Amino acid sequence: MTDIPVAYVERTTPVAGMEMDDRDSLEAPAGFMAGARLMVRDGLSSGAASRDVTTALLGAGHDIRDLVVSPDGTRLLFSARAPEIEDADEDEQPTWNLWEYDFANARARRLISSNLLAEQGQDRYPAYLPDGRIVFASTRQRQARARLLDEGKPQFAPLEEGRDTYAFALHVMGADGADIEQITFNMSHDVAPLVAADGRIVFQRWDNKDNEDRFDLYRVNPDGTALTPLYGANSHDREDEEDRHFLPMAIMGDGRVLTAIRLREMQAGNSLAAVAIDVNRFVNEDTPLHGVIGAQPEQTLPIPVTSLSPEVTSGRIADVISLGDGTGRYLMAWSPCRLLEGDTLRPCTDQYLSQGLPSAPPAFGLWVLDPAEGTQRPVVNPRDGLWVTELAVATPQVLPGLAVLPERDEALAEDSMAMLDIRSVHDLDGSFSTFGAGIPGINNIADYRDPALVTPEQHGVRFLRITKGVLIPDDDVRDISGAQFGRAANFGMREIVGYIPVEPDGSVRVQVPADAPLGLQLVDAEGKSVYSRHGAWITLRPGEELKCQGCHRNNSPLPHGRVDGMAPSINDGAPFTGQPFPNTRSDVVGFADAGETMAQALTRLYPERTVPSVDLRAFDAWTNPAPEPDSELLLSYDDLETPAPVTAECQTAWVPGCRAIIHYEDHIQPLWDLPRTAEVEGAMQDVTCSACHSRRDSMNALQVPPGQLELTGEPSPDQTDQLMSYRELLFNDNELELQDGALIDRMVIVFDGEGNIVYQTDEDGELVRDGDGNPVPVTQRVPVAASIRAGQARNSARFFDTFAAEGAHEGWLSPQELRLLAEWIDIGAQLYNDPFRVPEN
Repeated sequence: MTDIPVAYVERTTPVAGMEMDDRDSLEAPAGFMAGARLMVRDGLSSGAASRDVTTALLGAGHDIRDLVVSPDGTRLLFSARAPEIEDADEDEQPTWNLWEYDFANARARRLISSNLLAEQGQDRYPAYLPDGRIVFASTRQRQARARLLDEGKPQFAPLEEGRDTYAFALHVMGADGADIEQITFNMSHDVAPLVAADGRIVFQRWDNKDNEDRFDLYRVNPDGTALTPLYGANSHDREDEEDRHFLPMAIMGDGRVLTAIRLREMQAGNSLAAVAIDVNRFVNEDTPLHGVIGAQPEQTLPIPVTSLSPEVTSGRIADVISLGDGTGRYLMAWSPCRLLEGDTLRPCTDQYLSQGLPSAPPAFGLWVLDPAEGTQRPVVNPRDGLWVTELAVATPQVLPGLAVLPERDEALAEDSMAMLDIRSVHDLDGSFSTFGAGIPGINNIADYRDPALVTPEQHGVRFLRITKGVLIPDDDVRDISGAQFGRAANFGMREIVGYIPVEPDGSVRVQVPADAPLGLQLVDAEGKSVYSRHGAWITLRPGEELKCQGCHRNNSPLPHGRVDGMAPSINDGAPFTGQPFPNTRSDVVGFADAGETMAQALTRLYPERTVPSVDLRAFDAWTNPAPEPDSELLLSYDDLETPAPVTAECQTAWVPGCRAIIHYEDHIQPLWDLPRTAEVEGAMQDVTCSACHSRRDSMNALQVPPGQLELTGEPSPDQTDQLMSYRELLFNDNELELQDGALIDRMVIVFDGEGNIVYQTDEDGELVRDGDGNPVPVTQRVPVAASIRAGQARNSARFFDTFAAEGAHEGWLSPQELRLLAEWIDIGAQLYNDPFRVPEN
């Protein structure tokens, strides 16, 4: 082992151009720290020769990261980036490139030889695949950019959901840098891929959808299929440790993933906690996979310091890797803990720690850690000014096997589509749920699906809504202010792909766009989401089929998304082969196969029923006897008197490019402006929303808007990028009153808890009095709550109840109009859902 090459990244502490209090952030993988050198030692002995292999090749000031040795131990991958060019534009600055170093001939080459191609994206985190190709993280996003052209948009590098940096996705390419293909399509970063023994890729994903915001472990095949959460969604907070995230560092010999447990942002050079995670048995630290008992989810790597001094507090770890020689030993970059007393260095003993002395800059070295013996041996002695940040050891390893790839449906792949098969949406973490008021005597899926026991109208979930995240460009392509996203900017922009009926047993089988970030919502007969807790984007490759068992609660302790670890479905499917489902018609579906869901049986006979629709259209294929033809549930855009958010062609027949794209100014404000009449107190009156809910009455006289709500379409004085009606509906406001010919905020006197008036006092506690010597009461504005909650149509009852039976405006909006409003609210109540519809600033 002493003659096995060792590679590491060496820096000067602090690095030129970077102060030690700068932040290393998981949100910014393209971050740059100048002044790194790739060092290669001939072995692990303290006397082995070392050499700088990149300064002569690349020049001084480069940043070097992501060291990965080939399975045969002969080559080394790494990422490198040149220093910033002073006064150059952003698009002229150097990018991260991938390089390969050959230990035998001591030569390095850039994988993508063309300067033009190499600079087309930020490329980091390379790893060798078993077939000789390379997986890496990049902002290139070739397939995502091609999809933009299909959508009639210009190509651009998309930002991550926080809209601060370009999004990284996983890509694969040949060893010569050719044939680059994007394989993941998350809206935020996918980085740090590792190749497991079975050929599958473990990586870190930033789940930043809706109200989620975390960095977890995921797994995917090298072709992008079988993407699944692997570990960590509910393991980020502990009593003694909050906001911890998982950065994969290595696959251990026993299949565990060695991770750096770290904060989202941390001081550059701070210590990382090295933890081995048993991903083959756990999905969270308190959630074993189904049937697993007696295992340990996480094991912190022990870092002994007995070889130095037993009373000294441990120091900082910059990186740690297994030597891979079967001894259980590790190589780590480690700095002992030191304190500064003036200019004097002190050890981190209780004596000096109790004095509150500041930390001294680290002094890293390389150490061989032997947990079995409880020792650590120096390979490179720690010294001031040395900062080691990356490690690799060229121990030959067994070549990982080739991942078993699923078959793909070629017809679907031809249309860039995939298939989603949900066994039952009513399987909520292994329990039966109707997502609403229960039905007496109905306690399981078998009874709930029986049309003799439950009618379609009694089903609270009628449709699955499929949404798609919209890629957002940087300000150079389209300058969009935060206000132009709307009330809930964290929702980004969304398109509605379409709807598919949910069958009585809760099953769904539907075609969905491939290579796109998709969201799912369960929808009732009015178009309101009854459940949308899917906190991560779903992505499928062309022709792939995803089988999903059911739904899960937010922060559920049970495995979800791990097909290999979930309990059996509570939907047993058809009880017999060659018979209809109990009490259902046989003239439509005919005979089912044992175990089939209703959706599987229906679409096996009628494959066209996997095609979604832009309308809410439900066909009852089950009730026996057959229902009347006009009993079909239908809420159609075609029945709107205002512009529909989808093309006429898509209303006629859904095709893969169909999307409903709702813009407030184009599709919602026209609802308020549409001329309407209704019977009020026995007479027909003009009830146009914006005409009534205005600061001006029919005679143009100033008035308090009815219901303290304005629905006019002029720009709001509070935010000129938003219309008055938008602000009034979605933001809290103050009650107005008409006083001396002007509308002002209404002020009321404040009373204490005992009903006494609260009076103003000065800084000495004395009462403030008016000109007549009377004490001055404390007054406050009267708040008016927003009528609509972005993302939650069902929790916007104050608005919808107005148009319901016995509501003040019963029947004034049609069911089709209320459906449009509900889906707009559910997807985030955005101002715009296409960045190129946003007015230019």
